[in-house]
Amino acid sequence: MKQFSIFLFFIFINLYSFSQMDTIHWSSGKPLTWNDFKGDVPDTATENGTAEIKILASSKNEAKYSLSNCYVVTVFDWRNSWVKPKMDSDTYLQYFQVMFDIGELYSRKLRKSIKEIKDDPYPVSFNEKCKAAQIGQMDRLKQFKKESKNGTFETAITRWHENVKTELLELDAFKQAPVKPAK
Repeated sequence: MKQFSIFLFFIFINLYSFSQMDTIHWSSGKPLTWNDFKGDVPDTATENGTAEIKILASSKNEAKYSLSNCYVVTVFDWRNSWVKPKMDSDTYLQYFQVMFDIGELYSRKLRKSIKEIKDDPYPVSFNEKCKAAQIGQMDRLKQFKKESKNGTFETAITRWHENVKTELLELDAFKQAPVKPAK
């Protein structure tokens, strides 16, 4: 099983290395811009835009994981993110930024839960922790989309932006070190 986990880890790293050019890592110093949305608008699109945001996580040794041998990052997949023409308002961009921030919030929660594993009397597996973070992110996004009326209710977007920003600050100890772009 250990060899299989190591094998999967190296596959993930290789895939990640090749796909890194298609993603933007979350960074407090680099908010999204409309230039980051490079995907093609589907002919059958019923929404005005979409942002593909993922939490990527891997562990070198699942049986004995700690923050030092785990990798957790939030990425924006620009190739699969798009917006319809004439929908590129500041409010709508903030809507997508909040979605990206929610992804980072759940990455930090995952990093925190991994770090606290030694204090957990009933530890769960790395995969279960990752799954819980992804479910939390999806539930939170669903709630945000509903309250913001899919990016059309500016007051809700502003409120969510402030609330998520506060939560990110509370988990500042679990932020990922900045990733330098490949040259």
